[in-house]
Amino acid sequence: MKQWNIKILYMGHSYGPKSVLTPNIDQDLWLEIPFWAFLLQADGRNILVDSGCNERFLQGGKGWAGLEFYIGKKYFDQALKDADITPEEIDTVLYTHLHNDHAAFSYLFKNARIIAQKKEWDTILNPIPPMLVRRDYDFEAIPELKTTNMVLIDGDLDVADGVRVFLTPGHSPGSMSVAVNTKKGVVAIVGDQFHFSCMAFPSMTEMVDMHGKTLKITRGPEVYGAFLPHSLVYNYYDFYDSGYKIMAIVDKYEPGYILGGHEPGLLHTFKTA
Repeated sequence: MKQWNIKILYMGHSYGPKSVLTPNIDQDLWLEIPFWAFLLQADGRNILVDSGCNERFLQGGKGWAGLEFYIGKKYFDQALKDADITPEEIDTVLYTHLHNDHAAFSYLFKNARIIAQKKEWDTILNPIPPMLVRRDYDFEAIPELKTTNMVLIDGDLDVADGVRVFLTPGHSPGSMSVAVNTKKGVVAIVGDQFHFSCMAFPSMTEMVDMHGKTLKITRGPEVYGAFLPHSLVYNYYDFYDSGYKIMAIVDKYEPGYILGGHEPGLLHTFKTA
């Protein structure tokens, strides 16, 4: 099976208490919470997983939950520049889901297939009221996506040798994760199934911030079981089922094999070998 290299791309960040995502836990711990994208590369192929957040999401400089957001096209442009790649060189874009902080700037990928789950597309076209209150989706992205070479899939699929997408609903109806074969084995990019590693591994008592500093965090309550549910779960039954599915797919169920969409310390902690 082909082995892929994974580059982590910084697409901006928000700033707020950890408890905004882990309800009632660590209310006094304030963090820079990044927006990550992931560039998969092997044998001349360039696959991008997620693409950041458009600045039109902001209202008075604020984003979701009234947090300060530092986002937009300048972060997207700089991330690709740092990775030494252009949007035209991306051949495939995989959207873990279509929330506004993961699926921006689709119109720039002139030569790419854009792959998302059909259930997620159906949801952005017909959201329920809580999704509107939270402003989960950027509805201006709909006509932009319609101009692309968008491919809607239903379930699990090999999109390349060593890269497989699989449906992991819970955070949203059509969320999907991406299993990537690397030098150290299969890792999973899980979008917002687990924003932070401590949601996948509730026994964690430390996390690394965006600057490489180790922070003390509160262990997740045992009552929640194998996973720590976060504040943005659409369906809790699906959330737990998807967590076990991810657990079965990665080569090792431990930090470093689960890449969350907003885990602050990834640039310091993740290695492919």
